[in-house]
Amino acid sequence: MTLLLFLLLFLALHVFLFFLSLKKVFHSHNKITFIYPWGFIFGAFVWEDLLVFSLFHALLALVVLVLSDIRLGLLGICVFWMIRSSGETLYFFLQQFINKKVYPHKITKKLAYFKRLLGGISDQKAFIILQVFHQTIVVVFTIFLIMLIKNWSEIPSWIW
Repeated sequence: MTLLLFLLLFLALHVFLFFLSLKKVFHSHNKITFIYPWGFIFGAFVWEDLLVFSLFHALLALVVLVLSDIRLGLLGICVFWMIRSSGETLYFFLQQFINKKVYPHKITKKLAYFKRLLGGISDQKAFIILQVFHQTIVVVFTIFLIMLIKNWSEIPSWIW
């Protein structure tokens, strides 16, 4: 019962953080606000990080609750932190050694729909959200890969 309560609180917290960060991102336009003093525990350094990561953690909690398998949650958290830390390590490494600090591509027009969805945010904010979104995708598919390998012999090799 204690684990169930913990998972429900974890889920509620991340749903709350998702809607709070959505509001902050939508209303902040081009301003980036760092939240690392308290957001670090969630792997977030800015509101845009928290927007993506809180949704991911809420969905992870739902999967654990629906499937009643805490191992998936533990696996998800471990892979999340491995990927998040790897991404941030690369980011800080590049920040140290790249002299020209500009965007690598001019893709503003391609971000138009995405920017309308989140309130006319800057390219930099869009890149942050896309970066952490793709890190989260890597986490999800790493989990799928591990589960596939773990259950390889139990999965039929041919559908029919």
